[in-house]
Amino acid sequence: MSINTRQTLLFSAFFAAAILQPLQANVSPKPDELQKGIALGLYSEDPNWSYLDMLREMKAVGATHAAIVVPFYISTTHDTEIFKHPRFTVPMCTVKRTIKDARRLGFEIFLFPILRVEDQSTGGWRGVLAPKDKDAFYKSYEKYISAFAHLAQQEKVPLLSVGSELASLDVDEARWRKIIADVRKIYTGKLTYSANWDHYYDVPFFDDLDYVGITGYFELAEKGADPTVHQLVHSWREVHATLMRWLHKIDRPLILTEVGYLSQKGTAAWPWKEGADEPLNLEIQRRCYEAYRRVWSNETRLAGSYYWNWFGWGGHDSKEYTPRGKPAAQEIAKWYLENQTLPSHK
Repeated sequence: MSINTRQTLLFSAFFAAAILQPLQANVSPKPDELQKGIALGLYSEDPNWSYLDMLREMKAVGATHAAIVVPFYISTTHDTEIFKHPRFTVPMCTVKRTIKDARRLGFEIFLFPILRVEDQSTGGWRGVLAPKDKDAFYKSYEKYISAFAHLAQQEKVPLLSVGSELASLDVDEARWRKIIADVRKIYTGKLTYSANWDHYYDVPFFDDLDYVGITGYFELAEKGADPTVHQLVHSWREVHATLMRWLHKIDRPLILTEVGYLSQKGTAAWPWKEGADEPLNLEIQRRCYEAYRRVWSNETRLAGSYYWNWFGWGGHDSKEYTPRGKPAAQEIAKWYLENQTLPSHK
C-alpha cells in the first residue's frame, strides 16, 4: 500500500488546518480503559517521514491507543526466510521515533508487526503460507518476532502481537506455544495474536495469551447488495452473538485488532478484499462504521478496538481503507469522543 509522500504531506497540512479540533490533554489512558484504537501503518518509503501529523489527526477523533503496524516480508508462500523489504519495511529507528511521538501526544501503544508476501501474483498472502521447510521458517519467524519483543520491552510498550492472520500455520500449537514462551522471556508486557475473522475458532493457543485478537472483516451483506445501516447492524449483532458465545469458553478479553472497510461499492460483502477496485462509495463505508459502533460501543467484554488504517491519502476521492477526511471519521468521533462532530472537508 504505497503512497506518494509529497501528496501525503500536503494532505496532512490541509487536514490539520481545516479540520482538527483542539487536542485533548496529553494524558495516557489508564490500563483498564477501553483501548480506543486506530491502526497507523508505517508505510512511507521515506525512512525519515514523520507520522506526527497523522497521529495528531487520530488524537483529534478521540483515539487513545495507536496500533503501530510494521510490515516485514517473505518472498513467496513457500519460502522460509523473513526479511526487511528494502522499500516497504521501515527501519527500527523509525518505529522507535513514531512510538515516542505517539507517547508525547498521550497515546498508548499496540506494537503490531505484520508479515506480508512479496509475490502476490498467484494470490498468495500470509493466511495460506506453506513453507517448504517448517523448521527453517519458524527459526526465521522466532528471530523476527524476538526483535519486536526486544523493542517493545525497551520502549515499555504494553501490548505486542506475536502474529497476524497466519491461518494455515496457527494450527501448529506446539511451535506457537514455544514462540510465546520465548517472547515472554524477553518481554514483560501483554501479548495477543491477531486471528483471521474466519479462522479464530481454530486457534489452539489463546489460553497462553493475555488477549484474544481477531480481525473484524466479517462479511455483512450479500455480494451486490446496498445494505442499510439497520441491515448492517443486524449482521453485526449476529456476529457479536457468535463471538460472545465462543469467547465465554476461552475466558480471555477480546481485542478486535482490525476493523476496516474500503470506500467502495460492495465493501460490506468483502471488507477483507484489500486489492478491490470498485466504484467509489463513501457512504457505504460510513454505514459500516456506524453499524459497528452501534453494536460494539457498550460491550464490556471488548477490551480494545482498532480501526484500519489511518495511513493513506484520504479525502473524498479516496477508495482506500483510510477514514481520513471521510464521513467514516465522524463515526469514530461519535464513539470515541462521545458524539463530538468534526466538520467535513471537500
